[in-house]
Amino acid sequence: MTRREQPTEDHGDVAEAHAAYHLAIASGHPDEAAKAAFNLGLSLKRRGDLDGARTAYQLVIDSGHPDCAAQAAFNLALLLVAQGDLSGAQAAYQAAIDAGHPDVVPVAAFNLGVLRQEQGDRTNAQPAYQLAIDSRHIDFAPKAAYNLGRILRQQGDLPAARAAYQVVVNSGHPELAPMAADNLGRLLYELGDVVGAQAAFQLVVDSGNPDDVPEAAFNLGVLHHQQGDLPRAETFYQMAIDSGESDQAPKAAFNLGVLLEQLANVAEAEAAYQMAIDSGHPDQAPKAAFNLGVLRQQQGDVTGAQIAYQLAVDSGHPDSAPKAAINLGLLLKRHGDLPGARAAYQLAIEYGHPDVTPLAAAALAELE
Repeated sequence: MTRREQPTEDHGDVAEAHAAYHLAIASGHPDEAAKAAFNLGLSLKRRGDLDGARTAYQLVIDSGHPDCAAQAAFNLALLLVAQGDLSGAQAAYQAAIDAGHPDVVPVAAFNLGVLRQEQGDRTNAQPAYQLAIDSRHIDFAPKAAYNLGRILRQQGDLPAARAAYQVVVNSGHPELAPMAADNLGRLLYELGDVVGAQAAFQLVVDSGNPDDVPEAAFNLGVLHHQQGDLPRAETFYQMAIDSGESDQAPKAAFNLGVLLEQLANVAEAEAAYQMAIDSGHPDQAPKAAFNLGVLRQQQGDVTGAQIAYQLAVDSGHPDSAPKAAINLGLLLKRHGDLPGARAAYQLAIEYGHPDVTPLAAAALAELE
């Protein structure tokens, strides 16, 4: 004997469907009652009857149905979050986890971790994230590991954070793996593992992710620069510059200018500094203008040095502007422009820079 199909909302009247769901629930059938209560919960939720949906989902949970109970508990948690009942939502997520359904546990554990973390309960967020990690779910395990890594790093547990980020990297998750590798690289650098940091940043570069590559390329440039490998540093700085990213490209252009000065490539260094200046970056442009002024002054280009120093002065940058002002004052004094030198020294003094102000005051006193 075949069972008559239940009327559904897609093919019949909603009231008729709800009546059928209630009949199935009232039957107490161990399978059909739970399924009907679950579907009733979905329907009531769609129609804004949240209290009714909560009641229906709770029926499913109480039934202990092997498939429906976990999903009902999860749906109930989402509903409670939307209603602002965060304690109830935590209990519902835990019920979903306790039901043990392999498809529901990873997402419920991850969501529970997020909810606890958002409430400032990082201690209890950690075991929830670990549960999601242990599930090895293709998506929620790396998400949980990434969040756990951030918590552990904030707590100062760098070795544990390193392990969590490594889980994400090993997962190969297309979005999170490069982000985790970037975090791992910075963490390894803090731990003094320069080789490991380089390898992590290289993974980010190799991922080709346009959001992550520029910073990783810049960081690789810095690491190789610090290790004295100037050709490789130049390659990675140029990669960051070529990305056009609004923060990393100017930083890389400035550093490239410094590197090219080390190599005595004056014209190329000037070009790199000019690139940083042209970016208009609030920090790197003034720094580059100051360095360009120094470089031009060393080359005997007085006019070019004045122009560069004035750019740095006009930026108002709290560090580069006063340094450029005193250098400009010294340059103007050397070439006989005492009023200009006096104005530059006075401006340098007004910044109150702890290193520059005393020097500028002394230089100004010599003019009086």
